[in-house]
Amino acid sequence: MDSMRTLCVIVLALACTQAVAHENNDPIEKAMFITTIVPTLIVGGTTALTVYGPANMKSAKADALAFIGSEGEIRGAQFEQAVRYYHSAYEQPYMTDKQLALAIATSF
Repeated sequence: MDSMRTLCVIVLALACTQAVAHENNDPIEKAMFITTIVPTLIVGGTTALTVYGPANMKSAKADALAFIGSEGEIRGAQFEQAVRYYHSAYEQPYMTDKQLALAIATSF
């Protein structure tokens, strides 16, 4: 029984990959690392902006409908968040809040 346990421990130890620290001391290796990481970060960032931005607008549809129905008196939290996102993501001239509410209600 002990020999089987010892064999299992040896097989698991040989099958596992080792964790090794890696330093980029070579300038060519640093350049290769940067040329692979920077595009990955750029693509990931732009993807996050295009995926999560419309999600804010989708969740604001009910609040946008309430805003339209109340002639601007009811401003829900989701609609406020969508307005703030719109102002931070796009340049002036901005749509009015009513126009944005109509766009959210009809598009999402």
